[in-house]
Order: sequence, then structure tokens, then C-alpha cells
Amino acid sequence: MYFKKQTIMKKLLIFIILILISRDFWGQRLLSGEYDLGMKIAFDETTNKLTGYFENYTGWDEQTNLPMFSCIFYLEGIAKSDIVKISTYYPEYKEDDIIEGTVEIINNKTIRVKLSEEHGGCWNVQSFADESIEFELKNNISCIQIRYVNVVKTYFYSEKSIDKKQKAYLIKNDFVYVEKIDKDWAYCTFYGKKQTKGWLKVSDLNTL
Repeated sequence: MYFKKQTIMKKLLIFIILILISRDFWGQRLLSGEYDLGMKIAFDETTNKLTGYFENYTGWDEQTNLPMFSCIFYLEGIAKSDIVKISTYYPEYKEDDIIEGTVEIINNKTIRVKLSEEHGGCWNVQSFADESIEFELKNNISCIQIRYVNVVKTYFYSEKSIDKKQKAYLIKNDFVYVEKIDKDWAYCTFYGKKQTKGWLKVSDLNTL
């Protein structure tokens, strides 16, 4: 009987330790928002879904007044541990542009990103294949997802009703921060020349 009680106590102790380890990791839940060097990240605690995008430029063309090189890609994955397997791609060419990689969660404000190969143009801006690149949170934003527009044009709505359409709209491949989703509607924020908030049709955004 004594031996049996010891065995039960050991199993209970192991169970408690596993819970504490789990809490220690998930107590460091990744914060959503703008990270440095052009990385944006969103983490949904209810689904452990990680989404985001990287956008940065280098060089300058004085004739066009535009950057010469760009590096842009979307990322998504499920955070089952502190090493998250991700798929990355340029939104308009998802089927032909998928590159796998990892996001390492260092703490709730720091990540490292590594890709198996470079996206087109990125080698002129930021290399992700040579080594892991570290990003730190600069601006915390309350959101559960980052998505992009997958139609030619979509309008903001002040309420979840088609007769509440506003003048503000987004175009294909624009990225938005999703704060909440209610059935067919997503409450989003777009950071352009000015900040725009409102409801968008979920069907006008990429699927996860």
C-alpha cells in the first residue's frame, strides 16, 4: 500500500511539473503588433494561430521616386511550442510561392525567423535563408489575426450591415489587423497614410 501511494505521488508530482512547464511557456504568449525591421505579427490565443507579414524596402529610384527593391511575404502557422513551423508566400502567388520556415518564440516580445530559401527580391533587402533574423516588438496592437484583401476592392462598414458602407476602401493584397470576427464580418484596422477602422466582409479576406 505504501509503495502504491509513493507511485501515485510521483505521478502526481510529474503531472504538476508538466502543467507548470506548460504554463511557463504559454505565460510567454507572443504579443501581437508591429515588430522592428518591417515585421508584423498576430497571435490568436484561442486557436494558437500565428499570422503576419513582412514588408521592407531598400534603394531609391530618383526617376520614379520609389524604392528599387522590395521584400514582402505573408506567413501563417500553428504555435504548438516555442518553435513554430510556418508557410510564407506573396499573397497574389500563394500556390507558386510557398516557402517553409520557422518562427522561434524567444519571449513574448521577441522572435527569430528563418526560411528554407529566399523570396524573390528579398536578397536585396533582408536575407532570411542564411541565418535566423531576430525581431523585437515596437508597438503592441490588439488583434487576433493579420489577413490580406483577396478581392479587387472591399469597403469598410460602420456596422455589420451591407447598408452601412463607408467611403473608405481597401484594394487587393492590402493587409489588415483583425480585432474580432463575428460570423461573416471581421472588425479590422488598416494602417495607411491614416488609420482606418471598421467592419469588412470575411469573404473579402484570405482564408486561414
